[in-house]
Amino acid sequence: MIFKTGIRILHIAILIFSVYSISHLQLGNAQIENWKRYYDPGKKFTFLYPPYWVVNSTTHNDINGFTEVILVNPNSTRMKVSVIYTPKDSLLDSNTGKPVVPSRALATLEDQISADYFFFNSTGKFQHKYVIQGYESASDMIDYEKIKGKPGKMLIVLAKISDKDTLVFSYLESKRIFYKSLSNVSQIIKSISILNQ
Repeated sequence: MIFKTGIRILHIAILIFSVYSISHLQLGNAQIENWKRYYDPGKKFTFLYPPYWVVNSTTHNDINGFTEVILVNPNSTRMKVSVIYTPKDSLLDSNTGKPVVPSRALATLEDQISADYFFFNSTGKFQHKYVIQGYESASDMIDYEKIKGKPGKMLIVLAKISDKDTLVFSYLESKRIFYKSLSNVSQIIKSISILNQ
């Protein structure tokens, strides 16, 4: 009798989980159906972003192929998302002749940008959680203060597109509301497609 009750409870739990998973998956797909698509002027990458977010600026250099696009959320005073494609990125230069792994390139990038911050602490979390279209990637969460008394959180994802090219995705927001937009940010990362190499 106890065994049959346990089996019934297990079946009900599996059914509830299945219904929740399917409805959550459908909600996720429906969520990005009306998103806008950004195309890099250099035709190297594209991605989706929420319809109420705005492309604040795009910098593109036709000569070397460098592109940086910055997105903002008009409902947030501090949120910034940037996607940077860098051909022949010095982060991948090696003194040893061996290829540079993304986690090493990311650590070097963090060292370079930390000089601009009053407080900059790499948490070392989620090193391989975020991946850009199957390319070798490394990611990190950072606690920072650009201005004293205004703490923020940052997510950086670095993808090694080739032995010379990188794509860096970053998301900055106040510490208090960082996680509020993280699901949208995760969807943007998943939507990034590399077009040409």
